[in-house]
Formats: sequence, C-alpha cells, structure tokens
Amino acid sequence: MMIQLKSGLITAALLGAFLLTGCDDNKKSDDSEKVLHVGTFGVSIGFSYKQNGKDYEGYDIATVNAVAKKLGYSRVELITADMTGLFGMLDAGKIDTIANQVEANDKRREKYDFSQTYIYSGAQLVTRNNDDSINSINDLKGKRLGVDVGSSKENYLRQHYPDAGIDIHTYDEPSAIIQDVALGRIDAYIMDRAGAQLLIDNSRLPLKKSGDPVYRYQEAFPFVKNEKGDALRKQFDEALTALKEDGTLSKLSEQYLKQDVSKE
Repeated sequence: MMIQLKSGLITAALLGAFLLTGCDDNKKSDDSEKVLHVGTFGVSIGFSYKQNGKDYEGYDIATVNAVAKKLGYSRVELITADMTGLFGMLDAGKIDTIANQVEANDKRREKYDFSQTYIYSGAQLVTRNNDDSINSINDLKGKRLGVDVGSSKENYLRQHYPDAGIDIHTYDEPSAIIQDVALGRIDAYIMDRAGAQLLIDNSRLPLKKSGDPVYRYQEAFPFVKNEKGDALRKQFDEALTALKEDGTLSKLSEQYLKQDVSKE
C-alpha cells in the first residue's frame, strides 16, 4: 500500500509538472507573438474607416500594416478613439503609435518624436458649393466653423485666431460636420486637404474646397520620448524609407486617395 501510494504521489506530481510546463509553453507561445498596438480615429474617409462592416482600411491603415510587415510583426491591433483619447493612450503606453493623419507640428514635437513624413497636406476650408463668400480664415468672422474635436486644426485656430470672431463648433465625426455644412447649420469645415476632395466626392453633397490651404503641414507617426519609443521610431523610419523607394507608398496613396500624398 505504501509503495502504491508513493507511486501515486509521484505520478500526480509528474502530471502536475507536465501540466504546468504545458501552460508555460502556451504562455510563451502567446507572448512570442509580435503585435503592434496602433491607435486610429476610424472615421476618416480614405485614411482610416470601415465600409459595409469590413475591417478598417485606408491609406493610414495600409501604410502601418506595410510597416508592420516589414518589421516582422505578426499582426496590427487597432484601437479607436478621438484624437485627444489617442494621445492619452499613447502617453499611458496602451498603444505604440497613432495612424490617422497626425500633424507633426512644433507643439507636438515638444512632447513626441515623429517618424519621417508619409503624408504632405494642409488645412483646407470646405463650404457649400454655392457659397463664394468664404475663401480664407479672415472671411469667417461671425460665422460658424466645424472642426474635429481635439484635432491640431482646432488647437491652431484657438491659438492663432482667438479674437477673429469665429464661432467654432467641435464634432466627433467628419460625416456629421459635412452634413451640417450642406444643410447650412454651419458655414464651413476646416479639414485635412489630402482627404477633402475624396470626402466631398463620396458624400455626394453640394460642397467644395474653398481657397488655398490655411496652412501647410506634414503628417507622420508619433512616438513617446523614451528608449522604447526612440527604438521603434528608428525602425519605422527604416521601413518607411524602403516603402518609399520601392513605390509602395505612392501605390497605396493612389489606391485610397486618388492622389500621391507621399511626396511633397
């Protein structure tokens, strides 16, 4: 009886050790999966959006997927929020970077490191197609202007035109802004020039681009200023260089935006 009991204890111990080892192996297998965590707005036509219940697509999404593939990532995990929320998640380490027309302006560069440019664009006014009264910021005095909440354009207007008499309305979704412009609820929308014509064409609303860009800028992937962020930024730059040289970025831009925004 003693021998059998000991044998049973030994067998149980060996079985337990085997099961624990198996669990560890599974954990190691899961941990070894190389995942790039990316934040995105998710409602930007041509850049980051969903259609007919499919996965997110667009130039930003295709570009970050191409970079991830170059760098050997198993997959890209997308997390959606408005721009303010996305930067909050980046600060908290919940995402590695943001893929959604992020303007690499001086204020943001104080806090974040940026990859090389992959979008050349500017801030564009969009109005009703029968309204010729608005062609610049100076024409917006006493008028209502729509802007994406937490965007660089909202910050730019509040910083550079605090006394211009512009009635600024913030929105969570571009589709709601252009609807309100078309219906006359607001007078104009300031948005990314690279996607303006595409948004107008897809909406089929009576809208137009008005005047020259309010200001021009470049867009890139932001990273937290620490050792991990700097290492990832350097890897992104290497991948983006390769994707520019082999024509991938130009091809993706033409595919999703009907223009090449990867070049100045």
